[in-house]
Amino acid sequence: MSDSLIFMRRSICKNTVAKTIADLENGCDVAIVAFGDSITAGYAVRRGFPSFWRSILQEKYPEARIEMINSGVCGDTTLDGLARLEWSVLSYQPDLVTINFGINDCVLGLGRQEFRANLTQIVRRIRSGTGSEVLLLSSQPLETAPYDQLVLDYYRAIEEVARQMDAGFVDVYGAWMRRVAQGTALSSLIIPGLDHPNEEGYRIIAEEMMTCF
Repeated sequence: MSDSLIFMRRSICKNTVAKTIADLENGCDVAIVAFGDSITAGYAVRRGFPSFWRSILQEKYPEARIEMINSGVCGDTTLDGLARLEWSVLSYQPDLVTINFGINDCVLGLGRQEFRANLTQIVRRIRSGTGSEVLLLSSQPLETAPYDQLVLDYYRAIEEVARQMDAGFVDVYGAWMRRVAQGTALSSLIIPGLDHPNEEGYRIIAEEMMTCF
């Protein structure tokens, strides 16, 4: 992807979270729900991306009072997310919600169209229930090549939903692949044998989140 396209995507992302940015700049209370599967939950690590992201946000906006609620559940698909949306997200009345599903939907056989429909419904219900701003995230590359190619279609679907719903999109996959192109070994960012990020991999996700802020 060209630098101009990356810049345009990040500019669009900033616009979709303009109210949250203003609240952070003004030192307000800001509640963020990180909603998703094991990538959000932080499987097998001490700190996942929500933890790193909150620290970086707090450093940039020291006057703001930031509450980061991790509502990631290992093994979840978008169907599971819909089933628990009320108590996992809406009950907190957040200012911002990040949504990160896809790998389990792909691996467990939920079709791409069903995945898109579920994501769209999640965004609609969040907006109608709380008026929260929304960021959609892709996930990292997978070391298992066949699965990596399959899941890319789901990552593309996430960006399509973000565009159609005027939500922000954070290209986690692209951020990781840029690091790989610069010489970082993919295996150095992944827990051996688990296809999940290690803490350095999660730090990259958090840094990419900050391109919207």
